[in-house]
This record gives sequence, C-alpha cells and structure tokens, in this order.
Amino acid sequence: MEIKALVVDDEHDSRSVLSSLISGFCPKIRICAEAGGAQPAYDMVLKHKPDVVFLDIQMPGGNGFSFLKKFDEVPFEVIFVTSYDKYAIEAIRFSALDYLLKPVEVERLILSAQRLEQSLLKKQRSHRQVVNLITHMENKGIEKKMALHHNDLVSFIPLGEIAYLEGERNYTLIHTLDHSRYTSSRNLGEFEEMLESYPQFFRISKSCIVNLNHVSSYSKGEPCMLFIAGMNGFEISRRRKQELIERLKK
Repeated sequence: MEIKALVVDDEHDSRSVLSSLISGFCPKIRICAEAGGAQPAYDMVLKHKPDVVFLDIQMPGGNGFSFLKKFDEVPFEVIFVTSYDKYAIEAIRFSALDYLLKPVEVERLILSAQRLEQSLLKKQRSHRQVVNLITHMENKGIEKKMALHHNDLVSFIPLGEIAYLEGERNYTLIHTLDHSRYTSSRNLGEFEEMLESYPQFFRISKSCIVNLNHVSSYSKGEPCMLFIAGMNGFEISRRRKQELIERLKK
C-alpha cells in the first residue's frame, strides 16, 4: 500500500526536515509534492490528489484552516503539524484528528503513519471531523463537541451531554445522559488532560471522571459516594474527597 503525501509548511527547512523523516521512517508514505502556502497547497491537491496532507497550521497568506475551507468535501486525510498552541491542540484532539508537534519526534511520526494507514484501509474519511475542528477554532464561544468513534461512525457529542468517563484498561468508556456509551482507544489520562480547561469535569478516582453539572447528591461517610440522577453511584477516592466537596460547594 503506497500512500501519497503533500507536505505544507511556509518554512522551507521545516518542509525539508519533515519530508526527510517521512522518507526515512515511513516506507509506505511517498512525498508527491511540497507547498509553502495555502493557495499553492490547493493547486497541488488538484494536481497530485494526495491521500494525506501534513499541514502546518500557521502560515502567512492564509492559515491551515483557510486552506481546508477551500474544499466542499476534504478529499484527503489531515495530519496537523504545529508548534505548541494549547487551544489549537485541544480543538484538534476534541475532533479526533491527528497532529505532530514541532520539532517532530520520530516515534510520534511512526505512530501517526500507522494510524493513517488504518484509517485509509477502513476508508474512514475525516471531513466531518475537520468541519467540527474549524467550527471550534472560529467560534470559541460555542459549546464544544467531542468526536467519538462508534460502530464505524463518528458521533459528535456536546460536552454538556457527557455524564461520566470510565477508564477500562487502555480504553475509555464515555457515558452520556441518554445512557448511550462510546468506546475510545484513548486512556482516561488523555481525556483528563483534554478536559483540564473545563472545571465541570473532575476525576474522582483512578478510573472515573464525572461531569459535576449532573451530580444530584453525595454522601459524607466512608466510602464517600457521588450520585448522578438515573445512574449508579460512584465511589470517590479518599485523596480526592476534600477537593471534590470544595468544588461542589462552589
């Protein structure tokens, strides 16, 4: 399986380094073209029809998102390449899209290549996830939606509808208020990091994060239990108990 790739970055050295890493460590990926801006990248997509675009977010004359908006239906997979930008990375992760941080680490690049191959084999196009990402980036005041894979589909769940997240080995089960359940290959620690800007989400134990907006009651005894209406109780670890009570009082 050969995967055609376009590398888009306004810095020549960055394009050169990434292309070299891909050629050296990702044997199934072939660089078909490079571009230094949004318009040249668009032209290269029409000419070469790549399977994936490694896309720098910040570029003069139109950023990576303006490039993506040129397509009615994004006809390729996207792996974002960016310097650290907390808000952009959060939005990318919420949309279940992939990204590489500059300077690019070889191990992380290889992992992205493996994920890309699986997506292409399953023919799982990420257009809706890209739309979700652009919506988050351009409308920072709207309620965020988390992209979750479910039965070969991608569902977009508003954060307010998530009741709790439950860690199960290397997976996470996301439970919603309507009693739906979604399984993610991300572990609970990754979700805790993703949700750190949203104080309504609180990790009450090693295996559970709850949405405090949906807590109906809690017990003060031992073990300390927390209850969400219509769902089972959750045991709170001793070391999180005091912080949780203080958070609920606020």
